[in-house]
Amino acid sequence: VTWLLPPRNFHTHVRMLRARSLRLCRPPLAAFRLLSSAAGPSAPSPSASAARRAMRSPVTWLSAAATLGVLYAGYEWQYQRQLHRQRAAGRPDLGGPWSLVGVDGQRVTSEQLQGQWVLLYFGFTKCPDICPQEMDKLTAVLRSLDGKGQRVLPVFITIDPARDDAPRLKAYFGEGEFHERFLPLTGSFEEVRRACRAYRVYFTKPTADEIRAGDYLIDHSIISYLLSPEGHFIEYFGKSLSAAEAESKMTTLITEWERERYLRATLPQWVAEAMLGPVEVPKGRTEAPKLPPIPAKPVEIALPPAPGKARA
Repeated sequence: VTWLLPPRNFHTHVRMLRARSLRLCRPPLAAFRLLSSAAGPSAPSPSASAARRAMRSPVTWLSAAATLGVLYAGYEWQYQRQLHRQRAAGRPDLGGPWSLVGVDGQRVTSEQLQGQWVLLYFGFTKCPDICPQEMDKLTAVLRSLDGKGQRVLPVFITIDPARDDAPRLKAYFGEGEFHERFLPLTGSFEEVRRACRAYRVYFTKPTADEIRAGDYLIDHSIISYLLSPEGHFIEYFGKSLSAAEAESKMTTLITEWERERYLRATLPQWVAEAMLGPVEVPKGRTEAPKLPPIPAKPVEIALPPAPGKARA
C-alpha cells in the first residue's frame, strides 16, 4: 500500500531502505585492511617513481670517501711543497768537508760520520761555565731523543787545539759527566780553523804570550749544528733555547726529514719532485746525490773511557 502514502513519505522511506542495504553490504574496515595487505603493495605510479628518483641524493659513502681522499692528497701536496720551499729559502749555506783527530789518535773525517744524525758543538775544555752548561743541556736533549728512538751522535770539536790535545780530551770526557756517545775531536790549528769556517764559527785566537802562559779564555759563538745522515746541515740551536725547546725542534726536523726521504723513495720521481721539489744540490757538487741507504746499525766511533773512571 506504499502507493497510498504521500509522495514525501514515500521518498523518505526509499532513502532509508537504500541506506540500510548499503550498511548491510559494506565489509568491515578490518577485513578490508586484511585483504589489502594480503594482496601486496600496489605498484607505484610512474609519476611517483620519477619524483623519488629525482629526490634521491647522488652522494654515496664511496663517493664521499673518494672526495675526502682527493682533498687530503691535495692538502698534503701543497703542504709538502710549501714546507720544502721554506726550508730551502731559510737555510743558510753551512757545512763542508773536514778532517780531525780522535782521542785514540785516529783520523776522523766528516764523510765517516754520514749514515747517522750528528750534532756538532764547538768549544774548549777550559771553558769555566758556558761550555759545560751547553753540553749538560745537550746531554738531556740526547737522552730524551734516545727514549724516542731518534739516535743522534754528539761531536765535540775543540777550538783550543793548543791545550785540548787527545789525552786532555780523553780525560775530560772520560769522567762520565756528559753523554756517553760524545765524540771529542782535535787537530792542528789549521784543521780546526777549516772546520770552524765551514760552519761560520767565531772564536778568538790567543796570543803567543797567552799560549806560553797557558792561562787564557777564548771568546766563541755558542751554537750547535744538526746534520742529516747525508752530512747536510739541517738546523742550528743557540744558547737561548731550553732543553725542551731544542728537543721538540729536533724531533720535528728528524721526523719531517725521514718522511720526505720515505716519499722520495716510494713515489715515482716525477710525483716526488712535483710534491717536494727537486733534490737540493749540496755545495761543491754539480748534480743532486742519490739517497744513500741508512745502515741497519749506525756508524759508531768508540770512545775509550779514561783509566780508573766509570761512565754514568
